[in-house]
Amino acid sequence: MDTQQDTTTARIALVSFNSLGDSLIYYMLAENLRQHGYEMTLYGDIAYQLREWMPQIPVRPYPDFNALDRELSQYHHAIISPPQALRQRLNGEFLEHVRSHWQLLCQKAPPTWASEQLKHERQRVLPGKIFSQLAPLLDCGPSIRFKKFNDGSSLVDVVVAFMRERMKLTHAQGNVHLTPPPHLVYQRYPRRIIISPDSAWSDKKDWTPASFIKTARLLQQRGYQPVFTVAPVSHEKWDVILKGEFEHAKFNDIHQLASFVYESGAFIGNDSGGGHLASMLRVPVVTIYRKRNRQFCWRPAWGKGTVVVPRLVLPWFKGGIWRAFIRPADILLALESLLENQDKTLISGKDSS
Repeated sequence: MDTQQDTTTARIALVSFNSLGDSLIYYMLAENLRQHGYEMTLYGDIAYQLREWMPQIPVRPYPDFNALDRELSQYHHAIISPPQALRQRLNGEFLEHVRSHWQLLCQKAPPTWASEQLKHERQRVLPGKIFSQLAPLLDCGPSIRFKKFNDGSSLVDVVVAFMRERMKLTHAQGNVHLTPPPHLVYQRYPRRIIISPDSAWSDKKDWTPASFIKTARLLQQRGYQPVFTVAPVSHEKWDVILKGEFEHAKFNDIHQLASFVYESGAFIGNDSGGGHLASMLRVPVVTIYRKRNRQFCWRPAWGKGTVVVPRLVLPWFKGGIWRAFIRPADILLALESLLENQDKTLISGKDSS
């Protein structure tokens, strides 16, 4: 470690997992650590696309995983939720090296990620004042779900409990925000409703394209402006599906998507990262979920949202039959109820998100 850079404040690198939802969760973690006095740097390719929205934290793309020692040596401590490319290599001598030098962390970590050596190693190489700042963090991993949580707890609730109880961040909170660029206006287009019909697990999570299109037609009949948006890899596929009937907004990075979401009235989508982004931007979210559990842990939980579930699930088939038991009218009803409640909350001046 470069002792010439030692200061009185502990410097921490946080390396995020590589999905959009996880990236926002780890941004929340980094921001809480920053608010508790640590000097934070966040690593992640998705977070880097959103760096303009995180001006209070230095954000960098993933380092060369073949040179982690060199990159992370500039920090007093590193917390790593290994991206897939790194996770595949965590075995044998490399795993032993990583867990003895840095803190591995994820929702449900394998027992092999735990290390009794890390704290001793940090104490051996760090100045006493820096080690005392870091000591509460060094016993907290490697699983964020460190205990049984009540049914209905969101992942935001789980992470906040982890930060308070395990990391000893006494004032930890889930109420963190992204900072929009100054030229953007929150919900500038309140009748524009984003429809995001894809996800990373299309076979398991995605409602049918036909149902999304029927929902868009209902929205249009009610005076809304439905706009479809999907991941770049699905642009051509959805051009064919939409046949020009509805606007298809195409973005090549998360910054562009965030700007569009921030100025829209609401977001409708499958259980996917886009819903978490909208939620952190405090844009109302309607999530379509394949199981009969409106309070599932990974629901968007920063802003106002609602979850639509099937009336029935037939579990005897691979993946379960559920799509037919959610109607487009269910989505419209959920959206309008959510927007009505939002309007009443804002008028009453009680919005706390």
